[in-house]
Amino acid sequence: MDWTSKTVLVTGAGSGIGRALCVTLASKGCKVTAVDVNVDGAEETVRLMKAQGGSGIAVQCDVQDDAAQRAAFSRHMQAWNSLDVAVLNAGIMEKGDFVKSEETAWQTTLDINLRAVLVGAHLATQIMRKQGSKIQAKGSILLVASAGGLFPMPPSPVYAASKAGLVHFTRSASGRLAKAGISLYCLCPQFVDTPLVANVKRLGQSMPEMGSQLLRPQRVAEASLLLLEDESAHGKVLMVHASGRLYEWVAPKGNLKKAYAGSTPGAQQSSSGAHAELARWASSGVPAQRRKLQVHRLSSDFRAATRIVSEPLPAPSALPPGHILVRRAYAGINASDINYTAGRYFGSAEVAAKRLPFDAGFESVGAVAAVGPDVHRFSVGQPVAELAYGAFSEWAVVPAKHALAVPMLAPEIVALLTSGLTASIGLQEAGRLRSGETVLVTAAAGGVGQFVVQLAKQAGSTVIATCGSEDKARLLRRLGADRIVNYRQESLKEVLRKEYPKGIDVIWESVGGDMFRTCTKALGQGGRLIVIGMMSQYADGWGASEVAPGLPELLLWKSATVVGFFLLHYAHLYKSHLQRLVAAWQSGRLHVAMDGHGFRGLEGVAAAQDCLHSGQSVGKLYVQLASDLPARARSRM
Repeated sequence: MDWTSKTVLVTGAGSGIGRALCVTLASKGCKVTAVDVNVDGAEETVRLMKAQGGSGIAVQCDVQDDAAQRAAFSRHMQAWNSLDVAVLNAGIMEKGDFVKSEETAWQTTLDINLRAVLVGAHLATQIMRKQGSKIQAKGSILLVASAGGLFPMPPSPVYAASKAGLVHFTRSASGRLAKAGISLYCLCPQFVDTPLVANVKRLGQSMPEMGSQLLRPQRVAEASLLLLEDESAHGKVLMVHASGRLYEWVAPKGNLKKAYAGSTPGAQQSSSGAHAELARWASSGVPAQRRKLQVHRLSSDFRAATRIVSEPLPAPSALPPGHILVRRAYAGINASDINYTAGRYFGSAEVAAKRLPFDAGFESVGAVAAVGPDVHRFSVGQPVAELAYGAFSEWAVVPAKHALAVPMLAPEIVALLTSGLTASIGLQEAGRLRSGETVLVTAAAGGVGQFVVQLAKQAGSTVIATCGSEDKARLLRRLGADRIVNYRQESLKEVLRKEYPKGIDVIWESVGGDMFRTCTKALGQGGRLIVIGMMSQYADGWGASEVAPGLPELLLWKSATVVGFFLLHYAHLYKSHLQRLVAAWQSGRLHVAMDGHGFRGLEGVAAAQDCLHSGQSVGKLYVQLASDLPARARSRM
């Protein structure tokens, strides 16, 4: 389905599944109305949609109020003049105790989860049946129910009844709606990691059918799109398993009928369907020449230092032993890319000049297109990550021993490479972080900083995070930072002096210059300052300068430490730390913030570098190298 310019209304859009779906639809070019009782949540969703380049409006609405819901649909039509898809997602968990309480709070659950959804479906139907022609599809309605509508839920019987009502409404009404040109679907996810599911452990113990693993909201959003894009799925009720796989449900015996012909992109990508799709994409049309970015002169100006060149690419049948051919999908953008183009990774400018021309880029994710002799760990279609020089290339012949197996082809995996590994390994090896310590993170909303904030919080630290814009401050609030300092609005030096007079235990520093000087003075007794970079000095070079007069004396009297951390020295830890990071992301314990500028192709790398060093990026910057990515390789930001 071509989603471009489709108009979609989503209820319950202020968080969780609704937000994930809105952002995903916006990234595909949809015009989206985000409806929620919490207008702040709806407006934040719209902000995230616009960051993806999409269009959206926020509408406050308590769906229990029929007039308010009718007004929300009217507001949608005023804004977009059509309704292609209605996703009725608003819902609550059980209110009150049906057995022990004489109160009737449980009725609210029925009102919101069942009656209000049917009101929304009726409103959508009346709009859709008046648009389009007799031979055209007029619209689609998706009801977001729950696996609790399929399995018994002893702890929440009213909730289960409300969701079961949506299941049977779908089966009962879909035929008549089809005659009117309207498709009706129902999606039943297992437990999803949202504010709605606060007691999942207790429910999971009493309901083994629901499982205890939490689905990420993004997986449910992806399942929704798979369902809506399948013209043959009209009237179907599909369960989203915790693995991300979809199952078609048959009511009378309560059995899983069959695995649905599709899974969410976040589902186990080792499955045969996903593997086959990536194999077709990676291995079809292997070119005789590959394009790559090459450094042809030494400069901190990335655009001036590099150019796109072509060179012969070995045929799949001619790969050397122990090597694999990789078609790359995404490459990461890092602050040190311009250090590399300036020749600072070679010991001296003279040595670097002798190496010209050389390939640029540090990290990438792709799929195996072919395997050479003596390669047994990888197969065609398998997603792989690489931490190696020369990542800004559409194709690559890679020693198999240097490739890292990953469970999926996604840009978020790129973020977990240089950025995620620097944070994870650096805090462990250089920071020696202990629970209860205070941690200061500079450039905290960037590719690396976002992970330092989260990992430090998970370790039991109090986190102070610096940034330079309100957009970045909002991200840091979502990541759980305890104190956010927007250095454009307040003095970090004064905040540290007044609010943290005993000093800071661990400082994560990547800015350099004045920021480094401020940080050294803020160290507490026994404090550790970890230097991972000096972004403010990269463009002008690393010339020797007295950046911190009196530093030796300060370290002596405080028994403090300044330690440098360079990721390449810890290659032996890549695999174990990456596995932990990916598992944390997949389970929802780790958020991966991806910058939404959307740079594409080798031609977009220089612009992405400009964006990074201008301070405009929020989260991890990356470039999509391939123009024809399969559905299973698209971003889930």
